[in-house]
This record gives sequence, structure tokens and C-alpha cells, in this order.
Amino acid sequence: MTTTYSTLFLFFWRSLRQQKGRFFTVFLLDAMAWPADVLVWPYLLHLVVDVFTQYETERGAAFNALLPIIVAGIAVMLFVEIAARTMGFLLGGMIPKLQTDLRVQMFDHLQRHSPRYFAERFAGSLVQKITDMTTQAENLLQKIFWPLVPSISACIAGIVILWSIHALFASIFGLWLVIHLGVVCRFTRSIDAYQQRHAEVRASLLGKIVDSLTNYFSVNLFARFDFERRILTPDLQAEERTNVQARQHAQKMNCFTSLFFFLGNFLLMNGALVVFWLHSRITTGQVIQIFTMMWSLSGILWVITQAIPELFSSFGSAKQAYSLMLEPQDLGDKPNAKSLQVNRGEIRFEKVSFYYGEKRLFENKDVHIRGGEKVGLVGFTGAGKSSFVNLILRFFPLHAGKILIDGQDIGDVSLESLRHQIALIPQEPLLFHRTLRENIAYGKPEATEEEILRASRLAHSDEFIRKIPGGYEAKVGERGTKLSGGEKQRIAIARAILVDAPILILDEATSSLDSVTERYIQESLELLMQHRTTLVIAHRLATLSRMDRILVFDQGKIVEEGSHAFLLGKKGLYAKMWNMQVGGFLPESGSGSMRYTENGSRVDN
Repeated sequence: MTTTYSTLFLFFWRSLRQQKGRFFTVFLLDAMAWPADVLVWPYLLHLVVDVFTQYETERGAAFNALLPIIVAGIAVMLFVEIAARTMGFLLGGMIPKLQTDLRVQMFDHLQRHSPRYFAERFAGSLVQKITDMTTQAENLLQKIFWPLVPSISACIAGIVILWSIHALFASIFGLWLVIHLGVVCRFTRSIDAYQQRHAEVRASLLGKIVDSLTNYFSVNLFARFDFERRILTPDLQAEERTNVQARQHAQKMNCFTSLFFFLGNFLLMNGALVVFWLHSRITTGQVIQIFTMMWSLSGILWVITQAIPELFSSFGSAKQAYSLMLEPQDLGDKPNAKSLQVNRGEIRFEKVSFYYGEKRLFENKDVHIRGGEKVGLVGFTGAGKSSFVNLILRFFPLHAGKILIDGQDIGDVSLESLRHQIALIPQEPLLFHRTLRENIAYGKPEATEEEILRASRLAHSDEFIRKIPGGYEAKVGERGTKLSGGEKQRIAIARAILVDAPILILDEATSSLDSVTERYIQESLELLMQHRTTLVIAHRLATLSRMDRILVFDQGKIVEEGSHAFLLGKKGLYAKMWNMQVGGFLPESGSGSMRYTENGSRVDN
């Protein structure tokens, strides 16, 4: 879907209409203040010159005639100054509120995308689009209020005033204005296209820079500094090239407008003024008025020449940023979505089909997990275990079928209520650059101090937290970089314990723990599993021996299921994986056709 100017205007207006009183007040003051400053002074100067001419021989009597002009000049100065200060205060409150509202709209829209959406895009590019939108929104307002609105108002008023003096002067200025703006608008279309292309290239470049900086550890580890710069070189060159194209096109436009500026102002208008004055068709005061007006209006036209390309340039960047809002959300709630109510925690897959790209992972899958049942999920990498639990969490949309929790289709309930009923302990927990207390309480911000400490003790994280300077108030670094893998996993476990949800999912929840801590954590997890529906993904099959049932995945299908003892006795795929682990061998792939000894040599079956 293409972003149009009307679409973008509507997007801005949804935020601006909350402050429409301020907006229209600024608009009216803007349309009057500068035109008054530009056009009234030449008229007052015209009156002054006429008074001086009239009272040339009796100058002492001129004061009474000049007094009203002086009062009018003071009034104009006061009006312009008060209007300017009023607009400044109004815009000072309006623009930050607009920017905040735009950020919120875009952030809310982004959050409703699936993990796949974020996996396919640079986080830096997404952030840059939000930044571009707020920056360009301010630029657009500033350009509209200064100089576009007052310039247009001044030009219209100038034509009216010139017409009152003589139609020829109004016609000359009107023709010059039309030609001038026509040239500007003609070039602006191309500038808009160049600028939009430049904004897209710049967002991509910044995304790659952020990606490189985020992976600073790998860059330093392999000393790939020059390599990273070479990777960025094509994008840097593309950004420079598109930037130059947009700027040079604007300079071509300036060449044409300068030509019309010279022809319109110096040749036509000034020539007509001299001829009319020589034939006594206008007074000396009117000559002064028209001459000073035209200099002011010429300056206004030149300002418009610079402002319109910048305006469309801002529009180009804003349109490129707005493309983020045009990408459909795949995790949104249906209208009038209800809250999920969980009593037993029963989970059913009914004819579920799910494709990951071209890969058909699940096809008409039916699965029944009883409420309170502890179920293990095993299989080779890529067999579908993580996708299975991700579908329950509604991280990805289904292609067919439905998933029910206690008889309620999870596609019909609100996403927030679904996630509140499920606690996940991931294999690679990611923490916020916030305090340890905030990270533990993230799933339950209203938790009491006692609840946080209890969860921390059960997860065996309290002991290492109290040794850190700052304790629970210490910040963990971006993505938790100040903590070890095992410490981060214990924080994730504490977070899940605190949430106390009726459905629990463990995805290699103890893989980063040492054997002693794992034993303690397993005791805590067994307490946590009681009276909860629990799904456990594990590659260390010994951790699944106490599960009520184990589902064995292979290429998106459940090929075996049963208890640990039953599956060993069946001597199928599960028993084969068990023997590989007990014998010290690791499978290379799901086929099981090759294995490796502990020293790394391959053994073919």
C-alpha cells in the first residue's frame, strides 16, 4: 500500500485534533502577523512620504498628520510581537505532545507484530522510522507555520493591495507568482522521490550500524573492525549518493527561480513603476510603497522557494517512516475479544496447519494435553518443538485449524489475557537494562517485596544478587550482559515463579546452570509444576523421566508418545536418542544417520 499525502495528513490530524484549539489559534495568528509586518509598513511609509511631500514648506504643521501614522506603527509592532510570542508558547506545548502521541501510536502498532516480523528486520531501522516520524512532524509543522501560511497570506494580501493601486501591478505580481510556484512544484516532485529514497537507504544503513554495535562482542572477539567497515561501505555510498542527488536537484530548481526572480522583479515591476511615475499615474509615496512591498514579497517568494522543497523533503521522510504503520499486524485481537478464563489448563490442537516460509511444519495436527498434565517435548533440532509452544503463545498466526485452552479458541481471546495465563522460561532469557528487581517483577509489576524475594530464593538467585553492588537495585546491562548465562536463567525462573500462571512452559530452562545449581532449581521447578499444565522442552532426556507423558517430534509430526519407561521399551526414536546420550554420542541431524564421538570423529551407522 502506497502512502499518499492525504493518508499522512490524516495520521497527523488524528493526533493534532486533540489540540485543535491551539492549532487554529496559531494558524490565525500566523496568517495575520507576518503579512501585517510585511505589508503595513510599506503602506505607512507611503503615507509618511506623502505627508512629507504635502508639508514640505510648513514642516512644523506635519506632526498632527504624522501622529496617527506613528500610533498605527506602534500598534503593528505590538501586535506582531505579541502574536509571535503567543505562537511560540502555543507551539512549545503543541509539538512535544504531538511527537509523544505519534511515538505511542507507532510503538503500539509495532508491538502487535509477531516474532517473525522482528526477526526479518533491523531493530535500528524500526527505531529510526519512529525517530524520523517525530522529527519530520516537527519540521512539517514549523514549515507550514513558518513560512508557508504567512507567505501565502502575504502574497494574497499583496495582490489585493496592488490591485487597489493599479491592476497592472497586481497582474505582473500574480503572473510572476504562478510561474515561480509552478517551477518550484515541478522540481519538488522529483526532490520528494529522491528524498524518500534517501530516507529508506539511511534507515537501512542505521539498522546495519546498530546490528554491528549490538554484536560488538563478536566483532571484538574476531577483530573484524575493517571487515565491518567494508560491509557498511556499499550502504554508506548509497546514502551519500541519494543525499547528493536530492540536494543537487534542489540547486537546479534555484537556478530557474533566480531567473524568474530577476525578470519579474527588476524588469517588469520596476520598469512599470518608472513608466507610471513619469506619466504621473502614481504618487511618489505609492512608488515607495510598491517598491518596498515588492522587495518584501520577493523575499517571501525566495523563502517559499527554499521552504517547499524542504517541506516535501520532510514529507518524503515522513512517508517512508509511515510505511511502518502500513504493515499489517499479525497478532492483533479480534473486535470484542474476550478474556481467557483458565480453570483446568487443558490444551487442544484441532486440525492445526502451520507453515514456516516454504516449510510445512504442521499439517492437520491434533493434540490433546489434559489439564494439570506434565508433558515433555523432544526431537531433533527443527522437529517442531519450539513452534508447538510458540503457537500456543500465539507468537505466530495459524494457517488452518484452531488451538483451544479449556474449550476457548485462543484466536478469539485477547492476547494480553492469553499471555497472563502462561509462564515461559526460555532457553536464552533476555533481560531489560533495568534493575534486577524490575526484571524479576516484569510479569507482575504490582508484586510485593515479599513475593519478589520469595520467587528469587526459590530460583536460587537471591544468593548471587546480594553479592552484587547495589543488590536488587543494580542494573543488568543491555540484554543482561552484566550477568552470566546461568544468572540470567535464574532471573527468568524467578520471573516465572512470581507470575504463578496456570500453564507453564520450560524451554531448556536449566541448560545454562551448573550441575549443583540445576539440582536445586529442579526441586523448585517441581514445586512450581504442581497443579499446573506444564510443557517441557529438553535435550537432556534425563530431565523428562518424571513427566506424565512425552511427545516425540520428527519433522513436524508426533511420531511417538507415552511415558519415559514406555518409550524406552518401544525401542523407537526416543530410545535411540536416549542411547545416543547415554553412550556419549550426539546426533548431527534428525535422520540419525550419523553420529559423533566425544573427541569429534564421525561414526557412520
